[in-house]
Parts: sequence; C-alpha cells; structure tokens
Amino acid sequence: MPEAAFADVDAGRILLRAPFSNLLLCKRVPGASWDTARRVWTYPATPQHARLIRASIPRLQASDRFSALLAPKAPADVQVQPAPAPPTQPETTIKLPAGLKTTPWRHQIDAFHFAMERLLRGGGAALLALEMGVGKTLVALMVLAAIAARRILICCPLRVVPVWEQQIERHLDLALIVVTLDDSAGSVANKKKLAEATGRPLAVIINYDSVWRAAFAEWAEQQQWDLIIADESHRLKAPGGKASLAFKRLRSRGRARLALTGTPLPHSPLDAYAQFRFLNQTIFGPSFAAFRQKYAVMGGFQRKQVTGFQQLDELEALMKTITFRVSKDVLDLPPETHVTYECELSTEALRVYRDLEEDFVAEVRDGRVTAANAMVKLLRLQQVAGGWVKTDDGQYHRVDSAKQNLLADTLEDIGAGEPVVVFCRFHADLDAVHEAAKTAGFESLELSGRRDELRRWQSGEAQVLAVQISAGGVGVDLTRARYSIYFSLSFSLGEYDQALSRVHRPGQTRPVEHIHLVTRNTVDRKIMRALEKRAEVVEAILAEIKA
Repeated sequence: MPEAAFADVDAGRILLRAPFSNLLLCKRVPGASWDTARRVWTYPATPQHARLIRASIPRLQASDRFSALLAPKAPADVQVQPAPAPPTQPETTIKLPAGLKTTPWRHQIDAFHFAMERLLRGGGAALLALEMGVGKTLVALMVLAAIAARRILICCPLRVVPVWEQQIERHLDLALIVVTLDDSAGSVANKKKLAEATGRPLAVIINYDSVWRAAFAEWAEQQQWDLIIADESHRLKAPGGKASLAFKRLRSRGRARLALTGTPLPHSPLDAYAQFRFLNQTIFGPSFAAFRQKYAVMGGFQRKQVTGFQQLDELEALMKTITFRVSKDVLDLPPETHVTYECELSTEALRVYRDLEEDFVAEVRDGRVTAANAMVKLLRLQQVAGGWVKTDDGQYHRVDSAKQNLLADTLEDIGAGEPVVVFCRFHADLDAVHEAAKTAGFESLELSGRRDELRRWQSGEAQVLAVQISAGGVGVDLTRARYSIYFSLSFSLGEYDQALSRVHRPGQTRPVEHIHLVTRNTVDRKIMRALEKRAEVVEAILAEIKA
C-alpha cells in the first residue's frame, strides 16, 4: 500500500509530509516552500490552501487543526493559529538591503525577491537565469548584502574574476575583504585571519579551473560558507567534470547557494542535472543515470546514445521551483552597455612584449622583431597583446593564445543562436576569431579587405562575423547582432565610434552590449583608457610613455 500524505497546521503554516511520488503535486500548490529542517512542505494556513491540498494530494490524512481550515467555521475547541500567511508578493516582506550604491531595475528587484524567498524558505538555493547584459551580478550582490553573509565563495570563469572585484566595489558600500586567487590557499588563509581579527566579512573569488585543485579544494571544503555563488553555472553541466564534482562536495558547506547563468541548458535538457545537484539535490535526485533514463530517449549502438528527450514539461516545472528567468528583452534595460574582460600573456609572450617595449627589438623562436620608431612599436606591441608577432622577414608567428581563448569562452557564454560581431584590426586577429568560433562550435564569416561575406551573415548563414574595423566600421548595418566584441582596435577614435554605431543604430530593437577583450598590463589598457577619455589614441599613449 503506498505511503499516505499527512497534513497539519502549526504557527500559521500548513505542514504537509508526503511521499516522494507526490513531489510534483506538492510543488504545484501555490505558496509551496520546502522546510529542510523538518523535511515537510509548508503553505499559508488559509482555507483556500487547505482545499487545494485536499484536492491535489491523493490518500491525504489530516490532523484536526488542518480539518478545521476546511470547515465553514472552526470549532471553538480547535485552536487554529491566527498568524497571517506570508503575502504572495515577497516585496512586502523582504526589503532591499542597506549598503547598495546602485539603484536596481525593476526586473532585478523581482529576481532579488525570488532568490531571497528560495534561499530563506525554499531549501537554501536559487538559480537566476538572467541573460547576458541584464544585470545578474548586481542581483547576486543584493542577496549577499541582504543575508548579511560573512563568508562568501564566488566561482566564475577566469576572465570574469576581475569583473567581480570591480562590481563589488561599484555596487556595494560594505566593509568586505575581497581576495581573488587561483589554487593557492595560503593567501586565503591569511585573509581569513585578517577578516576574523577585524570582524569584517570575507569574499573569495576563484575561477572554475582552480576551484577543484587540491590546494584550494581541501581548504574550501573545511569552511562553512554563508553564500556560494556559481557564476555562469552552465560550466558545471558535465556531471563527471572536475569543477562539477567539486561543487557537489561544496553543496553541504554552503548555507545558501546561488547559481547565475544566461544559458542554463546550453546543449540539452540534461545540462540541468549537475547544476541542480549543487543547488538542491532533492529536485532531480542523486543519480544522473536515473535522471537521464527519465528525461532522455536512448538509442543507437547498444542504446547508449541520446536520441531525443521526454517528459520535458515535468522537467521544466521542477526547474521553475527555484529558477527565475529574465530575457534580454526586458524593457527597463539601458540601450547600450560596455563590459571589459581581461586575460594575461604567458611568461614567454610577456618577455617578448617587454623586450619590444624597452629596446624596440625582441627575439622570438623563429626570428627577430624590430620596431623602427615609436609608431611601429605601438603596432608591434598591440600585435603581441593579441598573441602573435610579425618578424623582420615578414612571417607571422603565434606567441600566445590567451586572448583567443578568452574570446572562445565569451562566445560560449553568449550561447548558440545569438549573432555576434567581433571587431579586429589585423588579419592575424581575424584568423584567431575564426579559430575561437570553431572552438566554441560556431560557424563564422568575415568582412574585411580580403573577404566580404556580410550578406551571407545578415541572411543567417553563420553566428559569428569577424569584422576588420577599417572595413566594417562605416556604412555597414550589423543590427542582426546585439553583442559586439572588440578583439583589437585601431588607433582612431572616429573608427571606434563608427564601429559602435554599426550595431547600436536605427533598426536595432534590442539592448546592445559591447564587450572589450583586454590583455592585462599591455597597450590594450592604454588604448581603452584613451578611448574612455575621448582622446586620440596615438597622442594619448605617446604622451603617457614620455611621462
């Protein structure tokens, strides 16, 4: 005989203990919240909720207090708790936190309230599926401030680590100690001691390639975190991946867990499992094999290949219990935003860069690079920042792949199906764009002095368009894309402004995001600084060098 469900009332809430087979039915009743400590579902103690539960849950047994809610008038000897139910609109119970420097948009406030409801009353976890450019980082920082977290772990792609540090400074007025690191726990331990001595909260920011390594993982898994944030959580989608397994272990160490991503299911519905395993394992269970058996159709050789999917309505309903979605079409977004992602040159590439910068000459494995004057030196330095050099014999040589890898990561995060324009200055950079697109699994075309494939891209033949900034900066309509990425820039402020206006122009109906790829501690940063000051690049950089 199947186990029966039991309903009771306590402290103004209906408490429902039900077998796992009733999970979806319990979730569908409005106002549902899972109480982890008591392992019961709770609902507002109203006659309406009582009737919904009685109608929805089979073989329901109930206490007298629950039955009293169903009666036209509760008997005098039955004391139903009079405490009011939490309002259906969480805005009236959860206030915006103190310490915010930025006024959030309407959709960010909605996402914040949703997250707080789930973190405080629904299993301690939430997924914010906010597409790129709609401000998911600010929402996470609002949550951080609202729960008064004192130990925070933030994990994100490598290129986003400095962005998080900048965003904390920009949006929060809190006495946080922030430390960014790779896989070394020594500096974290020192910062932790400092935080304990000063009584200040500690935020640790680390990238996915380092979070699973022994030096950091052993330390992190011994801590008790008030909040763990997985930014671009689709990076955890592989259940057997090292980062994914690290987050499986960290789940029990996080009092509250928050996942952020614009593409929660980048390749298939099966991508949901590992992310939810970190957030709340009870939603999809502890077994990926069972999850795949339920939602995938297996076929092919020995029936080991996924040939389709099933029961997706149920999967979507379960995801919705802790997922808040915002598309890029929200109305209160600004028309245009700028983002900067950074990378670092390898040791060998940095040596070549420094030699050129100081001596106008650099030796590389396959030849020599000479800069005849200051202007040529700026060109050569910019080329090295992009990962390649042109030697004196006219040959091109790859010296680094950091920026190309950064581009591939950025394309992956934007997701398949979203058109992207990538602006470059040099032919070698255009080649790097095609290689990065291939790495991310996207088709790419080109608009340059050597190829004109604009119409093919405009008609939808490829996702990525690599544009030479001198060829695609003027008189070209690129409004099919809302993302423009700047791999390398010319030294012309006018060309830069024209490139910006190719995507953000009449005919563009969606908010635009300009993403700048910058190699740290190189001429890239000087170029960006000059552009931000609305100065002519060459004059500004030469003046900075002379100073």
